[in-house]
Amino acid sequence: MNSKELIKTYEPVINGVVELFAPFVECAIHDIEKGKITAIYNNISKRKIGDPSPLAELNTPVDKFPDVFDPYYETNWNGHKIKCTSITIRDEYKKPAFIICFNFDTSVFQDMQINLKTFLDVKKGTDNPVELFKEEWRQRIDRFISEYVANKKLILSDLTREEKKELIDELSRHGVFFYKNASSYIASKLKLSRATIYNHLKVLRANE
Repeated sequence: MNSKELIKTYEPVINGVVELFAPFVECAIHDIEKGKITAIYNNISKRKIGDPSPLAELNTPVDKFPDVFDPYYETNWNGHKIKCTSITIRDEYKKPAFIICFNFDTSVFQDMQINLKTFLDVKKGTDNPVELFKEEWRQRIDRFISEYVANKKLILSDLTREEKKELIDELSRHGVFFYKNASSYIASKLKLSRATIYNHLKVLRANE
C-alpha cells in the first residue's frame, strides 16, 4: 500500500472527528520520511501542505514513537492555546510512516472557565448564613441575639414588640428558621408565642 492509499484509509475517521468538533479542531498529517505536512483538514494553524513538520517538538526518536502521544499544549499563531495529540501510523513493516495530529483550540473553554469562575466566586470571608447555624444552633442563636441587642444598645428583656419584630427579621435573613424547632426556641427567648413568630414570618415573606 503506497502512502496515498495508507492515508486514504484514515480519511473517514479524520473527517468525522474534525466535523464533530468543528470549528475547534484541526488535523494535520505529517510524512515522517519527507519531514513535511502532507495533508491538513480544517486549517486553523494557517500552515500549508509542504511546510516542514515540527517532529522534533515530540522529543522522541522516530523508532521510539508510541502509537499515541500524550496530549500536550502549543500556542497557535493567534496566541490561542491548542491542545494536541499525535497518532503514529505505521507501514506494513511496523515502521512509523505518518503522524496524524489533532489540534484542539481550547480558547473558547478557557474564556468559559474564566467567566464561570467570575460568576461562581464569592467574596473572601463571606460565610453561608445557613452553615453558620448548622451546628450548635441554639448557642449560635443566643450569641447572635446577644450581639444584636448589644450593637443596638438594647436590653433583651426590655425589647418592645416592634424591636422584637426587627430582631426576628434579622434572624430570618440569616436563615435561622430553616432549622427544626428554631421558631419555638426563639419564641421562648423573646417571650412570644410561636403563633406570633409564624404570623410575622408569613407577613415578612409575603412582602419580599
